[in-house]
Amino acid sequence: MLELLFRETVRAILRALFGCLGGVRVEGADNVPSSGGVIIAPNHVSHADPLLVGMAVRRPAWSLATDELFTIPVLGRLARWLRAYPIRQDSADRTALRRTEELLQRGEAVIIFPEGHESLDGRLQPLQSGLVWLALRTRVPVVPVGVLGTNRALPPREWRLRHAGCRLIVRFGSPIAPIELSGGRSGREAVAHGDAALRAALLALTAQDTLP
Repeated sequence: MLELLFRETVRAILRALFGCLGGVRVEGADNVPSSGGVIIAPNHVSHADPLLVGMAVRRPAWSLATDELFTIPVLGRLARWLRAYPIRQDSADRTALRRTEELLQRGEAVIIFPEGHESLDGRLQPLQSGLVWLALRTRVPVVPVGVLGTNRALPPREWRLRHAGCRLIVRFGSPIAPIELSGGRSGREAVAHGDAALRAALLALTAQDTLP
């Protein structure tokens, strides 16, 4: 009960914060299963993304975030309050991956950014295969999420918040089941098929599927 009250208080603080930055519109929140292990997979355009997505998810969720986020005084503290934990970039952080696998096996929801890094130009970057590998290993669905506008409120490699000049959008897509990720394949072929399926979903959710 206390944890729920605390989480709702943090969410209220974040709603007020993002309200000052342009407001938030959440679409398709019911696409996140209400129970059971699930990976929530957003695109990544700003250090503010873990906080925004964490606020938008209705059920308690953990968030795997770059260790750089935790060096930002206010955002880093709020991230920890929203169950975020760090992963070292550009390295096989086995401790973080082991913790993520344990959480998923316990039936928890975990937010993982499949690109690994913020996109500097807003376009979807190549996906790192660890997310799909984890989903197939733990047999949990993946919910793709399109995040729009946060790079205007907190641009990549910058630390000063500003008004975005638009609403910040969190758009949840339909869950992708493990069998859909693998396409009936196994091993590396299954991971490659899952990466392609997740990438296609993220491009559609961020309206990049029609870009040249």
